[in-house]
Amino acid sequence: SLRAVPPQSLADAVAGLHALDAQAPVHIHIAEQQREVDECITLTGTRPVAWLLDHAEVDARWCLVHATHLDWDERRRLAHSGAVAGICPTTEANLGDGVFDAAPYLGQGGVWGIGSDSHASVSVAEELRLFEYGQRLALQKRNVLASDAHKQVADRLYLDAAAGGARASGRPIGALAPGQQADFVVLDGAHPALAGLSGSQALAVHVFTNHGHETLAEVRTAGRTRVQHGAHALQAQAGKGFAAARASLLTD
Repeated sequence: SLRAVPPQSLADAVAGLHALDAQAPVHIHIAEQQREVDECITLTGTRPVAWLLDHAEVDARWCLVHATHLDWDERRRLAHSGAVAGICPTTEANLGDGVFDAAPYLGQGGVWGIGSDSHASVSVAEELRLFEYGQRLALQKRNVLASDAHKQVADRLYLDAAAGGARASGRPIGALAPGQQADFVVLDGAHPALAGLSGSQALAVHVFTNHGHETLAEVRTAGRTRVQHGAHALQAQAGKGFAAARASLLTD
């Protein structure tokens, strides 16, 4: 939180990072909870995102994780900076942080991605579903994040999140195109929930129903299969390691 970080320390950290790699992404958790905003105003006289935009060269290399509580001017300035708003819907719901006001931010061309943060969930479908549903609950409207280019909400959610995630990671991913790393998911068209559906319809079922995990056939990174039929290649090994680590923590 900026209320606890001296300005020079932030400047030195960013300068040191960019001295190592001028294109390295910069992630900062900010404005996650209203109390943080209030304490930052008390300390600096300014809201945290406004302070950051005033004191750092925030551009497309930056990812502002959460950025839940923004006023109109912060939202406008963040959208125009090219930085990514790193939304973590299940974590923000789990902690009672609040709801990111997405419609006006996206309306000004704001870039966003999703993250798991506290790993309340590690399901892309669940994060995207909760992101849209949070907007619906707040605004009492449906299909809030549909757009002229993407009438199907799931299409827009998935493609926007992939593009924003690529920018936030500073890696050539996020699309199946020349020069991009071959990272992609494959949905199981033979699953009863997806049988006979078009690509957009299948994606909508994957995102907005409880069949999301079941309908995921493969996950590939750099063309290599990492997950097949819902199971990671190292799932059994990782599961044993996790159980052992948790048992050790609970007994200490």
